[in-house]
Amino acid sequence: MRTFVAIDVNAEIREVAQEVMEKLQNAGFKANWTKPENLHLTLFFMGEMDERHVDKMADVLNKRLLGFPSFSTVLAGVGYFKFKHAPRVIFLKLEPTKSLQKMYLEMKSELTKNKFKYDDQGNFVPHVTLARVKEYPSNWEAIVSEIVVPKITLVIDGFTIYSSTLTPQGPIYKWVYKSKFEGGLEKNVR
Repeated sequence: MRTFVAIDVNAEIREVAQEVMEKLQNAGFKANWTKPENLHLTLFFMGEMDERHVDKMADVLNKRLLGFPSFSTVLAGVGYFKFKHAPRVIFLKLEPTKSLQKMYLEMKSELTKNKFKYDDQGNFVPHVTLARVKEYPSNWEAIVSEIVVPKITLVIDGFTIYSSTLTPQGPIYKWVYKSKFEGGLEKNVR
């Protein structure tokens, strides 16, 4: 199964994401838009993994983060990744707090130690993808930079491992494991 490790976002962030996507659509952006139920903060894209490896990964990450203190981050604006002069991905930025960075590095260390392969993007940029851009207006950078988002707090007290099934209508994400820092690893047996 195609697998990734993520942090779930709250209803307030989903609401803001919808508003930002509507603004971008009204401004002339054409894109593959993220469905509200699929919004998340990706930590690691793992690619194809068999179920046994997913079980082991969930177990080692859960043990590594057991007792990690809950923390929060804040919505920090709208950002983008671009290629040459064109926007490729537009996203909601999250504040890269020390706790978030520390959690990411703890998980990365555990994945590396256990020889799990993942897509290493280099610098960790905490974000929630809104759109993979196909067409855009000529003044796209100005449009994106003028979008203001409220400072919404996201409390982080665990992580989720998802499977991703690609379909012509877009990806379908299903949670496989949910882990809480204070203890508890729940497996989805659907």
